[in-house]
Amino acid sequence: MIKLDLFFYFFSYIFRSKTRQKLIFLSIIGLLISSFSLVVLQGVMGGLQNGLIKRNKNVMGYGQFILNDISYEKSLKLIEELEQKYKKFTIEYEIEVMVKHENYINGVVLHGIDYDHYVPDFLKTKDKSEIILGSELARQLKGFYGSTLVFTSPAHTTFMLREIPRQGSSRISDFYSSELPEIDGIRGWVRLSFIQNLIGKRKINTLRFFEKPSPEVRMSFLNKYPGLKYTSWEEKNSTLVWALNLETKVMLFLFVGMSLLIGICITIGFLIFYNKVKVDLASFWILGLSKDSLLNLIFYFGQIITISFTALGTGLGVLFLFLLKTNKFILMPEHFVERNIPVHLESFHIFLSFIVPYSVACLFSYYTFRVFKKNNYSFINLIRRVG
Repeated sequence: MIKLDLFFYFFSYIFRSKTRQKLIFLSIIGLLISSFSLVVLQGVMGGLQNGLIKRNKNVMGYGQFILNDISYEKSLKLIEELEQKYKKFTIEYEIEVMVKHENYINGVVLHGIDYDHYVPDFLKTKDKSEIILGSELARQLKGFYGSTLVFTSPAHTTFMLREIPRQGSSRISDFYSSELPEIDGIRGWVRLSFIQNLIGKRKINTLRFFEKPSPEVRMSFLNKYPGLKYTSWEEKNSTLVWALNLETKVMLFLFVGMSLLIGICITIGFLIFYNKVKVDLASFWILGLSKDSLLNLIFYFGQIITISFTALGTGLGVLFLFLLKTNKFILMPEHFVERNIPVHLESFHIFLSFIVPYSVACLFSYYTFRVFKKNNYSFINLIRRVG
């Protein structure tokens, strides 16, 4: 009970005393703002990054089986066995070809999809009678609804006196926009039979998963079918994943630097605070408390202040993100992909928002306490000087 009263006394000294130290007050408020800012920034950045990844995975899937070294007959057997485990995967032939519209030529990655099996969500509402073209690629080709496109595959030829690259033509029936240039600028979707006619053979080279396959099932198929390969979305987009991770690390590094500045303020503030309360500590020593107990109490008080304001800042940040997510405020102009600020927060982000500012503040407050304790004030000499 005495210890609790002392804690309240020290706490009121900071906030209510006429001689209260504004520096330590500003330091702990800065600690609160630091943890608040870190959790908010992680939540918003996580939302933006998660939105980008989600839009990409909606089109490119979570991963894919590559069947280049597997015959068409084995491919059909593999699909039959795979259907017993998963439903959401497309049967495709993916190929890079040249596309021409009038005098405009560009490269395109065509996805020949078997629409009789499974159609991904982003294509279900589209007109699949002809080719569905990425919006940016259509703009580059000056293509519109009904425009005729000519596709040429240099890798597949027909011998007529000499080898001639195989060609096929199709009309634009619809467009798709994911707001991602790496998709909208180079990709198109068409029925599987069109690609098979273009290359002149019945072939499947890709099974694309739109639900995450379990490692156990995946490995069982890889072991059963030699030549089968699996590529996850993360492996295929390793540069993007690396860039997003680097962005997160740089953000964390900047906040550690900001916390170090706050830690320096805490060091100076606590030194002034300890110097102000040393007479009060001598008074408590006269009343019967031991010197070690008083020093421990003042140390624990510093830790409690640090933990409390860091936790308060983190809690306020989580509350702010919750209000931001539930109210769906429209803050961005119409040409932005995300009109409202997206939020994606995980428990690890909350832990990180607490532990980073607290660790830095704890380190500096401990150093301050060690400096104060090393001075080894003599309460008797202090009382004599006061007297």
